Amino acid sequence: MKKKIEPLAILILALFLGLPRASASPIQTTAGQKENPIVTVKTSPPSQAVFPGDTFELTLELTVAPGFHINSQKPEDELLVPTSVELKKDPALELKEVIFPEARKKKFKFSDKPLSVYEGQVKVKLKIELAEGVCGSSLEIEGKVRYQACDQEACLRPSSVPFKATIKLAS
Repeated sequence: MKKKIEPLAILILALFLGLPRASASPIQTTAGQKENPIVTVKTSPPSQAVFPGDTFELTLELTVAPGFHINSQKPEDELLVPTSVELKKDPALELKEVIFPEARKKKFKFSDKPLSVYEGQVKVKLKIELAEGVCGSSLEIEGKVRYQACDQEACLRPSSVPFKATIKLAS
């Protein structure tokens, strides 16, 4: 005898795995129209030139679309994907620290307890060390922000958004 899988069990599994909902996506596009991203990243590199061997700060300003939130770096539920930042491997750079702002605690329909989330604009600071002996007038930094966006009802699949910044190098 075959076992029947209940629709509620499928829905719960989909929520925990971050699968998209069966309902219409809030990000619908028509042919030729660009999709509006849920999260965008703007970079703010240091205004002063950076000397080899120095540590500098790069600020990432994340903008989360209205009606959505993203999990904080510590979402308070092991089944949710935390927001994280990583740099593309480059021997000239070492990511020393990622400083996230304080997150908001908020209750949602899909969770029994309040979760730690970000909404609107979020500034994340990266402390990066420039290696000794780096030459040139500038250096491009590439990376990505990985996040899981949710609305009031459910969470979407984890996603990432790339970013680039150029820093001036001091000789």
